[in-house]
Amino acid sequence: MQEQELPPIEITDDDISEANRLSLHCPICAGAVENNVRERTLAPVVCTKCGTLYHRACWEQSGGKCAILGCECTEYYVYGRNRDPALTITYSDLPAPSVNGRGPAVSPQTKRLKAEQAREVERLNQPGFWRRLWQWLLDQIQVG
Repeated sequence: MQEQELPPIEITDDDISEANRLSLHCPICAGAVENNVRERTLAPVVCTKCGTLYHRACWEQSGGKCAILGCECTEYYVYGRNRDPALTITYSDLPAPSVNGRGPAVSPQTKRLKAEQAREVERLNQPGFWRRLWQWLLDQIQVG
């Protein structure tokens, strides 16, 4: 019985890119890329263009660019770090100073919350029932 030859498998550039993106091994050293490492040079970095995972040292060793054929991107980000833009606050975002010039205007809600906080602190600073009873008993012993 003669074996039938299977048709050749076609591997596209997209297939290679997807395999590199899913691989947990550095394409430079073939070592496993792990997230929780003590050495900063072994920290995982990701090519911003194709998503290939590298050790930071391997990225730098490859000339500071992606080693994947056809990519040659020169930018990476540290794996696991938030890439969203940081919160930016400008002076125009802050409340305007009050009319009397003694600092920022305080909203009625802030005044109410500060008053509630002051009352709660005062309540917590007052001795409880058992402490007051104990103090009264000590006072009675000293009088007698």
